[in-house]
Amino acid sequence: MAAEYLLTMKQKKLLPVIILVALIAASSAFAQNIREGAAAPDFALMLSTGKQVKLSDYKGKAVLLHFWATWCPPCRAELPEMNKLAAKLADEKDAKLAFLAVCVSDQEKSRADFMKKNDYTFTGGLDKDDSIAGKYAVQGIPTSVLISADGKIEKIHVGAMSASGLAGFISAYEK
Repeated sequence: MAAEYLLTMKQKKLLPVIILVALIAASSAFAQNIREGAAAPDFALMLSTGKQVKLSDYKGKAVLLHFWATWCPPCRAELPEMNKLAAKLADEKDAKLAFLAVCVSDQEKSRADFMKKNDYTFTGGLDKDDSIAGKYAVQGIPTSVLISADGKIEKIHVGAMSASGLAGFISAYEK
């Protein structure tokens, strides 16, 4: 009887480890779907303008999906170039690429104040519950995902990009 009790106690102690291993395996399986060549998961994002967009709304146009946060130093360093790119794309009549920024792990007031303070005008909104970042298995920010016009993930870059790095990342869509 004592041996049965000890075994039960050992099993109880192992249960959290078993659950953790199962969760890691499940997240790894999901993250494997977020790779170059895979279909980009659709999502809905409420833009700062109050308009809701879905990734699927951009079908027929490539999208540079950019995950960032106001408190992230590497994000702050690269956002001026991202803003220039977004403005350039917005001015192009037949741009092949759209820019969509997703602010993560933040508050709407912080995001809005940061945008205003820095005169950023790029299209984007707040991922209030980090569900979009979860769909893309974002583990570090900034993260940029280049999605083709037919909805496939072309490239993924984790970390800040210089102006030349950004130009290289989107070179297939430059005029």
